[in-house]
Amino acid sequence: MSENVYYADLDEINGKGVLVTGHGKGLVMKNSNINGKYITNDMVRLKSINGELFGYQGYVKQENDKLTKIDYLLYFFEQTENNQPLEPSIIDIEEYLSLSKHNIDIGGGISAMFGRSSQSSKTTYNEYEEILKQVTSVHFISIPFTKDENQRAIFVNDIVK
Repeated sequence: MSENVYYADLDEINGKGVLVTGHGKGLVMKNSNINGKYITNDMVRLKSINGELFGYQGYVKQENDKLTKIDYLLYFFEQTENNQPLEPSIIDIEEYLSLSKHNIDIGGGISAMFGRSSQSSKTTYNEYEEILKQVTSVHFISIPFTKDENQRAIFVNDIVK
């Protein structure tokens, strides 16, 4: 199980597990136009098993956390970010890691608050990168900022199948 907590949301959309990083990531919880449900927000732990990615709540480390298989990793752009795609775009793992780094750095602080061992030689980001690079069966997608939250919801519903 992950030693660190990642600042991300874990949702189920159209029956698929979705990890959301970036800005406005609480969209599923707030927008009824998305065919999905919120699993956990802001504090997610990750685990790779046989090339598949799983997430679970990161609030309190438990022995029997319910694992959710993650099929999609979405990055939501903020309005002020440069180089946004005009529409949702499939990206590679390196771009996803770069875009989501600030979320993971925030998660490092959260991990420290929840008792992550200071003796660990791995940083939160290094563990995140290591876990994601073991995964072979996920889709990395960047979602542009939209002024209309419903447009972003439509993007998400159309992508996650």
